[in-house]
This record gives sequence, structure tokens and C-alpha cells, in this order.
Amino acid sequence: MKKMIVSTSTSCLDDLGIPENVKMLPMNIHMGGANYLDGQNLSLDSLSRILLDTPNIDISTSAPTENQLIEFFYQLIKEDVQEVLFICLSSSLSQTYKNLLNISSMFSHRMKIYLYDSRTISHGEAVLVQEASRLLKQGMEVPQIITEINRLRDKIHIYLAVDNLKGMIRTKRISAPVGFFANLFGIKPIVKMEDSGQMVAFEKVRSFEKCIERLADAAITAANGKKGTMYVLSGNLNPHTKSLLNYLSSRGYVNTEVLPAASVSIANIGVFTLGCVFVED
Repeated sequence: MKKMIVSTSTSCLDDLGIPENVKMLPMNIHMGGANYLDGQNLSLDSLSRILLDTPNIDISTSAPTENQLIEFFYQLIKEDVQEVLFICLSSSLSQTYKNLLNISSMFSHRMKIYLYDSRTISHGEAVLVQEASRLLKQGMEVPQIITEINRLRDKIHIYLAVDNLKGMIRTKRISAPVGFFANLFGIKPIVKMEDSGQMVAFEKVRSFEKCIERLADAAITAANGKKGTMYVLSGNLNPHTKSLLNYLSSRGYVNTEVLPAASVSIANIGVFTLGCVFVED
């Protein structure tokens, strides 16, 4: 029986390396009147360059449509996939999980379908997908894999420094008046991924330089002295990455690995978005 794991493109596995038993489901990025498929015809670097060159360009993101999902399922059938586990970005941030719920019953007679709300994003998703891939290769059944990644999910801590509030205003994560005054006074929010899968404001800082320190401090506090690995999320063109790495180094986290931020995150909260991820052992 052929089994497959599907990851939404927000996991950034296109940049990290896609395991052979994983397929990517691309998100939509709408920009300048055109539609792009994340990771297929728009890379993180290309998106970052466009946003740097044309900072006022209209940009938004959306989940795969029902028609796109139907086409995706037919491709799985063509490849003779008989059991599939979808690991989706947080359902609080995207309609992907809900759209899959609506569509999956159309194909349940052709394959066994498991839908998993990761309640996280970016490297949080990647960690879960990589572990699920490893366990599937070992022959573990999908229900047991879900139990295992549930345990792992509780060990992932993600904090992001928001560069641009326009996306958060557009998606109503903050109100327009609050966003206006935050931009006016140069306030940069730090947000965290809650266990519920919601992205919530954690702290508001007056400058991006100070924001970098508080971002790192938040992740270090979440680590609470536990054994694990710290990561930085950033785009290749982000000039603030080095400052964050230097500060983490001064706090004892030397040679921290830099991982690509999700293109969808860059599109929604700014090209200079930075993140810290701590994954407990």
C-alpha cells in the first residue's frame, strides 16, 4: 500500500529538502494582479526582492481553493496513493484545513485520508512533517504517527517580530486604528504561536533593534533551560539577521542555524520579519 504525507508549503520544505514520501501543497500568493503558487513559480528570495523594490505593492495570500484541492487529489490517485496524511498549517491562520475537510469526503472511497491541524507554521510544521516522514519510513501506522507528532508539537515554541502591520490589519488580526498608531510611533509587535494555533501579540516594542533583543529573550525564556535546539527564521535578504544571531550568541546560543521564513509569513507580516524557534529535545 502506497502511503504519502502532504505538507502545506508554509513548512518551507522546498528550501530545506523534501523527503521522498512527502508531497507539497502550495499556498496561493496574490501580488500585483497575478496569482503565484508558493514554492512552484515564486521563491522566497524572489518574493523578498519584489517587496523590497516595490514596498507598496498589493499582496495577499489564500489557501488552496477547492478546485485546486480536487486537482491535487486526482494527482494522488494517479500516483496510486492509497493512504495520505495531510499536515496543515494552523487552521486559525488559514482555510486550508477547513477546505480539505469539505473536499476529502469526495475521495474517501479511493484512499484513506487523515487530516492533521498542526496548530503551528513554518519550521514548526517542518519539524512535524520531518518526524512523520521518518516514522512512516519505519513502518509506523498513521494513527500512531499522529499520536507521536502530537507529543512533539507541544515542544515547539515560535516567536515572530512583525516588520509590517499592513497584512495584520488586512486580515483583521489587529484593528486599522491600532495599526495606524503603531506604524506612526514605530511600534513593532512580537507575536507568538499559542498552543491553540492562534498567533497572538506577545509584546510591543518601539524600535526594531530593541525588538530583536526582546524576540530572542522571549524564545530563551520559553526554552527555560531545557535541552533543545534554537533556530532563527529569516529571509536571505534580511539585514537584521546578523544582529539577532549576535545577540543569541551573547546569550549562549552559538552557531544558531538560520532557516527560511515562510513566504506566506513574509507576504503577511513583512519582508524583514524575523523569528526564533526553540524545539525541545
